[in-house]
Amino acid sequence: MKIILAVNSRINFKNSQIAKIGGIEHCNLELAHNLIKLGLDVKLACKIKREIKYRNLNIIPINYLLLKDYYKSCDFLISSNTSRFFYKQKKVTKILWLHNKLQIEKSIRKREFFSIFFNKPNCVFVSNYLKNNTSKMYPFSSKIVIPNGCSDLFLNNKRKYKKKPIFIWSIRRDRGLNEIITMWNKFFYKKEIKAELHIYGIKNSLSKKSNKDYSSKGIKFFGIVSRENLAKKYSYSTAMIHPGYDETFCISVLEGQASGLPTLTFDRTALSERVINKINGYKVKSFDEMGKKAIELVTNESKWLYLSNKSINLSKKYSWKSVAISWHNYLKKINLEKFN
Repeated sequence: MKIILAVNSRINFKNSQIAKIGGIEHCNLELAHNLIKLGLDVKLACKIKREIKYRNLNIIPINYLLLKDYYKSCDFLISSNTSRFFYKQKKVTKILWLHNKLQIEKSIRKREFFSIFFNKPNCVFVSNYLKNNTSKMYPFSSKIVIPNGCSDLFLNNKRKYKKKPIFIWSIRRDRGLNEIITMWNKFFYKKEIKAELHIYGIKNSLSKKSNKDYSSKGIKFFGIVSRENLAKKYSYSTAMIHPGYDETFCISVLEGQASGLPTLTFDRTALSERVINKINGYKVKSFDEMGKKAIELVTNESKWLYLSNKSINLSKKYSWKSVAISWHNYLKKINLEKFN
């Protein structure tokens, strides 16, 4: 079984940069390596100039998929979020791996809709939320939900014996951040002056004066850092704060949960599928309530410990090894149906 995973973006394979890649690119690499461990022949196509090898994975320029005869190199073409490479590979079984919403208007504008219409690919969604919010007008040959996984770096992340009152924001979009900071300044920090809010994933464009003002209230900006740095910080922090806007899966929260961080969020989007209220976090109805629950996690050690242990235990089923097995079973099923 020969497979090509396609991600239409640039990936820097230097060691200093690979740990900072985005979520979709990270998912493709993890799935590729774990499918190889299952004995499958896997290549990754992305925006690079020439063929290279990264660990045991062959990387090819994504433009190869525009060649008419490249279908001979694979049985399955699994493309993340785009169907534009399906036209030339007519004899290949096509799978659209959908990580984000694909609105009809947007798909027409980006010339995705007609490719889906003519090629009728199979579709793998990363969450039930995404599946339910994708138009039924798309003529997919099959639809299935296979969640993303969590890397061993976080699944094996050992909690430090003593935690610090640090709350983590680890999202590369800033929607909801102003409300979180307002809640922090007006409510939370006044009651817990030793607590800190560490913000990752967002470039800090504040002036030195603004930075000083924020830092005096325990708010610190770190920008985009490696997953190793995040894992280290998670190991002694208290919880993750995530409003849950626009999330179709949210790997960053899964990584935090695997590291023992309960999640404070609203009951919305795909994040709601993996945060169980009062089990591995809290689903709140307001930012003020979020602040009150954050204080509870600082002051009530037994409650925090219960949520932390549940977060770790519930995250174990999302190992990339298990996810790869689900993918392998799905591919075998498609292959069997194809020849019957």
